[in-house]
Formats: sequence, C-alpha cells, structure tokens
Amino acid sequence: MFSLVGRRLDKIPFSTLFSYNTVLESVFSAPARKDALVVEVAGAEPMCYSFGRLRKDVLAVANVIAQRRELLAKIQRMPSLCWLQPPRPDNVRSVYSNEEGGVLSCDFLKDDGTYNLAITGNAGYAFVVSLLAAWSLNQMAVPMSASQKYAGELSYILGHSKSRAVLGDTWAFEDKFPADYKNLLVRELECGGWPTCRSATSSTHHVETMFDLDSLLDSVKAQREKEEETGTLLQPEHIPAKAESRKINDAHDVIDRLELEKAADAKRCEARRQSMVSEQFKENNAVTHAADGDAGEMYYDTENLHSLNPVHRRWVEDPRSRPGWNDDCLMLYTSGTTAKPKGVVHTHGTVRNMVNVLQDVWQWSSDDTVLHMLPMHHIHGLVNVLLCSLASGARCVITKFDDPIRIARRLERGDITLLMGVPTLYTKLIAAINEKMSPIEKRGFKTAVSQSVRLIVSGSAALPTPTLHAFHELTGHILLERYGMTEIGMALGQPLRPVTRRVPGTVGQALPTVQTYVFNNPEETVTDEGGEKADGKGKPAEYDTVGRLGVSSKSVFDRYWDNPAATKKELVVNSSGQRFFDTGDTVGVKMFNSDCDSVVYTILGRTSVDIIKSSGFKLSALEIEAALLTFRDIFYEVAVVGCKDEVKGQSVVAIASLQAAALRKWNVPDNFNHYESPELTQELSAVVHEVLAYYKCPARYIIVPEVPRNTTGKVNKGALRSMFNLV
Repeated sequence: MFSLVGRRLDKIPFSTLFSYNTVLESVFSAPARKDALVVEVAGAEPMCYSFGRLRKDVLAVANVIAQRRELLAKIQRMPSLCWLQPPRPDNVRSVYSNEEGGVLSCDFLKDDGTYNLAITGNAGYAFVVSLLAAWSLNQMAVPMSASQKYAGELSYILGHSKSRAVLGDTWAFEDKFPADYKNLLVRELECGGWPTCRSATSSTHHVETMFDLDSLLDSVKAQREKEEETGTLLQPEHIPAKAESRKINDAHDVIDRLELEKAADAKRCEARRQSMVSEQFKENNAVTHAADGDAGEMYYDTENLHSLNPVHRRWVEDPRSRPGWNDDCLMLYTSGTTAKPKGVVHTHGTVRNMVNVLQDVWQWSSDDTVLHMLPMHHIHGLVNVLLCSLASGARCVITKFDDPIRIARRLERGDITLLMGVPTLYTKLIAAINEKMSPIEKRGFKTAVSQSVRLIVSGSAALPTPTLHAFHELTGHILLERYGMTEIGMALGQPLRPVTRRVPGTVGQALPTVQTYVFNNPEETVTDEGGEKADGKGKPAEYDTVGRLGVSSKSVFDRYWDNPAATKKELVVNSSGQRFFDTGDTVGVKMFNSDCDSVVYTILGRTSVDIIKSSGFKLSALEIEAALLTFRDIFYEVAVVGCKDEVKGQSVVAIASLQAAALRKWNVPDNFNHYESPELTQELSAVVHEVLAYYKCPARYIIVPEVPRNTTGKVNKGALRSMFNLV
C-alpha cells in the first residue's frame, strides 16, 4: 500500500494510469483482499493470490523490467525509453477497419520487435504476473506454450516476433532453452546481481534478457516478509535512488532517512504547489471518484514521483504520452494446423471488446469462480477464461486436466460456477465418470454440478452431438457451443438463456458488435451436395445459405505481424463496401423465421482441409465425423480427411481410434501404431451406411491408438495426411 500523505489531490489511484487496458484497470481497482487466482496442484495445498498481492507483484516485476531495459539502452547509447511503444497516430488503422481514410497499420508500423516481450512457462501465477507486468509498461505480450519444444517451435516464435526479452518459469528456462540463454538470466531485484549486458546473438535471436519470474517473485515475497517482521511495511516511494541504495543497511536506516526526507519535503511543499507545472499536472490527474484506502486501492503520490519507474513517471508528467486503445497489446500465434503459424496482433481496443462482449453475453460477475484447465497461449484459455475473470473481479482456479476423476471431484465441491473446455476434455471426463463412478456417485455428481455450475462452454473444435448428449446425461447441463478464432475472438455463440434455444451441432448466432458475410468465390463452386439432399439451387436442403464466413467487428485483429501481404490477402469486401476478415471456414446458415435471433450457424469446416471435393460433391468432414461418432460403442475419436484420388478428385478417409470392445471384436493387434484391413473397412462401411449417404461414407478406415491433437484440442489434418501418405 502506498502511503497517503498531503491533500486528497496528491494521491492518485494507479488504475488511472491503465485506462488503456480494461484488464489492468480492473485488477488495480478490485478489492485488495479478494482472491484473484487460486493455483491447485494434485497432492499440494492450493496457493491463493489476492488482487492486492497480484498488483503489487505486477508493479515490482514491471519496475525490474523497466530498470533492466533502461540499463541496456544506456549501455547501447540509446535514448531513455527508446524501448517504449510510441502512441499510435490517430490516422493509422487496420485494413479490416471500416473507418474511411488513414494509413494502413500493416504498411505503416515497422514491426521490429522493440517493445515485444515473450512469455512462457506453466499456466500459473508467474504467467499472469508476466502478462500484466508487460501490459503495465505498454509492451506487447507474446505468450508461448510451455509444452512446445525449443527447436522448430519456441525458436520460431522468438525469431519471428523479434522479442527483446522473455519472462518465464525457472523450469522452462532450464528445460526448454539452450545454454546460450542462461547468460541472459535476471533472477534478482537489484541490478548488482544481473548478468553483464550484451547484445543478442544469432543463437538467441533478438532476446537480450531472460527474466526468471519464479526467482523474482520469491525475492519480492522475501523482501515483503522482512519488512513485515520489522513492523514497518516499506512503501514503494520510500525506496531510495540507486546511487543511495548502498548506504542503507536495513529497514531502520530507511525509516531514519524517511524522516529526514519528510522534513525537507515539508519546507519545499508550498513552493511546489504554487508551480504552474504542478497545477497543470494536478488538473490533468484530478481524482474524480471517491477512492480511499478502505478498498485497498494502490496510489502514487504526486509529490513523490521519483518512486515511480521511468515509464509511469513519463505518463504522469506528460499525459499525452500515455498509451491508447489502438496500441499493440497482444500477439498470439495461430495453431498452424493448415499453414505455418502467423503472429496475430491485437490492440488494447480489440482485447477490450473481446472481453466486454463475453462479460455481457455470459453475464460474468465478481461472484463467479471459473475452473481454468486450458493453455494460456491460446485465445480460448487466455481471453475467454483468464482475462474475463480478471476483468470481472471474479475468482480463477487454475489447475491441470491431468486426472478426469480428480476434476470431477473438484466440480462436486460446489464453488465452481463456470467451466470452459474443448470437446476432448469433455470426452475424457465422460469416459472416466462412466468407468470409475458407481450409479450412486453419478447421481451425486449430477446433483452437485447442476446446482452449483451455471454455465459450461465448449469450443476450439467441433463438438460431436453424441458427446453433448452424454454430457447432459451426466451433469444436467447442455453445453453452450461458440465459434471463434485467434484473429477475431468469439464471433458466434449459442444463447445463455433459454437453454432450449441451443440447437445441437450449431454455434448459435452472431454475438454483439459482430456482423457476418457469407460468400462464395467463383473458383470454389462445385456441384452441390448430392441429388436427394439438395434443393436444386446449389446448396444442401438443410441450410438456407452455404459459403465462406466473413466477420467484421471491433474484436477483429489489427494485422499479421510483419506480413502486410498475408494481412491484405484475408480482406473481403461486400457489395456495400464493408470490409470483413475471411475466416477460411465454410458455414451453413439456417433461418427458422424472419427474426434475426432465429438465424443459426453450423461450422462445416475449414474450406482448405475440411471441405472434401469428391465426385462432384462438396462434403463436410465435420459432418461425417459427427455421424461416425453416433456409434459410441465403436468409435472413440475420429478425424476425416480427403485423400487425392485420380477418379474422384478426393476420396474420404477416416482416421479413428476405437473403443476397447471394438478393438477386440475386430482383432486389432495389441501395441499397434496404426492398423488397416479391407475386411475392417467393409464391416465399418456397412455400419455407417445406416446414417450416411453412399458418397459420404469413408473409402478407408485407418485405426490409431489415439488421434493426435495439439494443446488446444485441434487436429492438424495436414500433418495427418502427410503421416499416412494421403496427399
């Protein structure tokens, strides 16, 4: 807590410095004693972190980052704060913006990585502190997956993003990064223990510093505990300048110096107040709401600005230098399931809109507790769960999905109100409960979950209808399906209420601020999906419209990092001149009546890999997968792909894992890598022909122990086709 001295005008809430970022502003305004994060690990006591501790740790880490980067700038003979992101000019806009005039950001911005900070490690407290500390300095955060290997994955992101620093866990640096990076490690709060400043080398890409968050947070905690033991909690404004720090031995010396400083400050106080600069500053920073210490809010003292790091001090002294909503905020890399990963740049404004929309439609509140089991380098786990929770002042329980039964027992405790996951998570949860819970335990589980959890969401991949029904049987919940992607956030979603309007197999309607455009490129025109199921107008009878999906909203990303050509390539403009982002997904649209709320969208798949063109038919791989999974006693997981065929153009191939009983029935060998036989294909074809037309039935079935997926539950179908020589 900062000391509150002087007149009311002299204490300014820290949250006012962060109005450009809705999450930071909320974190620095939330009640100090309320739990923000709870990290749970099997077999260990939960670690609880309040909003008060979170914001203190964020500022402490931000101060270390700023001090280190200023030191590097000085050694390199660069201007102070040369590493700080400059405010974006008002006339610079995204190619997807529907504002007229201006300069395109993908052409104007340099994208040299000067203000990029990469974040890696476990999905835990250190990750959250790293993210918020980066944003508090208006640096662009670049989250990376802890599960990725350095060669080919982390190395690619660091090289492509040109990040100047990496923030992460101790284990991540020790296990993931080559030895060259260890020479860049910062593990102490004081610069005396820092490594020698050196320029980045080719082996470390553009990285100049590695911040070990575990060690830094341990040091902050130890410092705080030491201060509490002395009976005086040292305030940030009490920390002396670097030149004086070596003359002070302990907390008592600080207190003595403080008394001397207070006496000197008192003599100068009246003169400063009469200064025109001070009066102008105070006018710009006047407190406009009743903020006092009771809420635990953090303040800075306008009469003691030397306590602030150089970034925050500049923003205080020159409000025109403060960040804006259009500044770069977050760069997420695409999953790379259809092409090489691209860096997707979001601004503070697009992140704010993504969060605000979900807060509205899912009715987030400070009373919510969400169970977080998803990767934080992906938009689902980062925005939909973590950022919405922090922005709402809610409680986020972070744990690993390492044991489905442990997760089921965790849900039974009754404090979780929100759960978000991917289809494979729910599939494994269903299988574990059915296998390991007795009928009485199942009834107890269903009662507990139906009474305490108010919303369960599925996304990131298509949800098979059988999984939806099985989950409803066990929990009483109808999973809410939504559609989004890294570039656009969440665009489509089923309604929160009434639950009866959630149509299985669909992803609902357009969310607030979202406008859609369904179109077809001439080169994609193919004979419609078969005689008996078509309406004669080139589209399946079950849909009113079929085509590629374009999206326009305030959540659409700014640009692909350092790739103007790719950014412009995804632009599509309708007949009215409105700009949309081409999602690359094919959708079917069904109107139940003239009411716009009765329009529902079905994702038919990625146009490039999930739309199979076979014998003149345009087939949806997702539809075929869903049909196969209705045979729950046979199929456990299925991925359908197209295989090059000289006669048909493409033939349908199913790569599937089977239930244990089915493996025994068809005598699939033990410890197999993959298995295929004409007899098995013939028998499976006879079964699935009950639900699929002949031209949709797979021509081949390749049986695998498990369908490979990435950390977000998605199948890289391009890699699958290469793996089994189907290209």
